[in-house]
Amino acid sequence: MLCAKIVNNAEVIAARSTGTATRYFVGAGTTWTTLATAASLGGKVRHDEFTFDGTHKVVFVDGVNYPAIYNDTTNALTFLSTPTDIQGASYVRVYKNHIFYANGSKVIFGAPYSATDYTVASGGGIIDIGHTITGMVIFRDILFVFARNKIVQISGSSVSDFVTSPVTQSIGCINGDSIQEVGGDVMYMSPDGLRLLSATDRNDDFALEVASNPISKDVATFMASATNFSSMVIRGKAQYRIFSYVSSDPAT
Repeated sequence: MLCAKIVNNAEVIAARSTGTATRYFVGAGTTWTTLATAASLGGKVRHDEFTFDGTHKVVFVDGVNYPAIYNDTTNALTFLSTPTDIQGASYVRVYKNHIFYANGSKVIFGAPYSATDYTVASGGGIIDIGHTITGMVIFRDILFVFARNKIVQISGSSVSDFVTSPVTQSIGCINGDSIQEVGGDVMYMSPDGLRLLSATDRNDDFALEVASNPISKDVATFMASATNFSSMVIRGKAQYRIFSYVSSDPAT
């Protein structure tokens, strides 16, 4: 299984490997219907959702293929075919009514209120942060873009005033699936443990606290045990949970 996304109260979108390609299915718990098949086998599928024209939609990326757009009204999933910059995008976030993709070191964003138009004339654009992007999160009305040894923030509302500024040039995130907003902060996995992107009293200033210091040895062992991670937040308890997948461990 590469992805499972609840799209409404009755349906789930699932993506899985067919051996040579990624295939998407929709189901309501008993039967599954094939939606579409990507051109190639992708990696872990990540997603975000939007409603630009009154119709709920979900955008999926898998790090290899073009992004796929699911229409919750028509139950149809279609793959984009342009521009080439978004093919192979690994992360996606919908910010200020633009779709932002992370592909390599580039952040590609489309025109406002559009899932298909990425031309500069319509309001699309590309930002190159200079390092391979490892994750993105929206926090306090700012889009934070993580690399392994760098964090930048993108603020503004359109191509005319989007501003990119550094948060740090010395530390970053090593796994984008560890990024979660919890308890009014953002937790993420850095090379030296689990850190918090803590806003300080000054505007645009952040204290990058290593939250896992009290259990540093356990966290180091956990981080070294795998390369595939996932995380979640238990909202009622304001708790952050992170999991690893080790293929050699027996299923329980």
